Amino acid sequence: KILCMKLLLLVAAPACGYRFPLVSSAAARRAPRPACTATVQTEKDEVDACLTEASDATAADACCVPRPEYTLMKYLQLQRVLNGAPLTDATVESLVRRVELASEPAFDEQTIWGDWQLCWQLNAKAATRSQKVLAPLPQFSNFLTNEAGINIFRNIVQVTKRRVRVVADVAYTPPPQSSGRLVSTIVGAWLELSLGRRFGWRPLKLPLPLRGEGWLDVTYLSHTMRITRGNRGGVFVHLRPQLLTREAAWPRRGGTSGPHRMAGRR
Repeated sequence: KILCMKLLLLVAAPACGYRFPLVSSAAARRAPRPACTATVQTEKDEVDACLTEASDATAADACCVPRPEYTLMKYLQLQRVLNGAPLTDATVESLVRRVELASEPAFDEQTIWGDWQLCWQLNAKAATRSQKVLAPLPQFSNFLTNEAGINIFRNIVQVTKRRVRVVADVAYTPPPQSSGRLVSTIVGAWLELSLGRRFGWRPLKLPLPLRGEGWLDVTYLSHTMRITRGNRGGVFVHLRPQLLTREAAWPRRGGTSGPHRMAGRR
């Protein structure tokens, strides 16, 4: 039971803290330095080198990044697929803030619908211990309609590659048009064991007694990437799973492309 609860707490945490709000997402979005001017170096290799060599948030904020959305997405693709040396959290957070500041928080159900894989997260001090310990495991947060006909986002932690995962369904209230905040409630949670699939056995679902409420701020949303902040202070960046393949991350078009240095490639 203790193990199940720890696993479930991590699944729920990327969605929302399920406690009273602890932080303001607006306060967490510290602005990087102003956008690049035409006289500042903007070549891709120079951008990559600056971000790769940045030792702290101040150095990362000082880098000229003309296309932060593309740079963040491409880095996450390459790092996830090629397992290159990661950037510091301060550098990735700097890119996240740049993307957020260039867009208004907004929620669009048609755009956000479907499958998403967690590619980067930054845990705040208020994060649960289990969230920090189990963060390296593959995680998904998919927007769908569940078996009861309720629109939810389904948080999944893949405990093992094929057989064991923890699932939490979170119902949400669509926000007003000018807001990106989803008020959320856990409506179901279970430990799922996939055994005997070659015999046609259905997965065994063991219910987990977790209920709670919280909120999730959608601070950036496109068809390929989304950035969210939970009320416990965590920051989460998801990409579409189809982008996390070698072909998508490293397309062959008569040459190389993408921020190679940030992926650990030279």
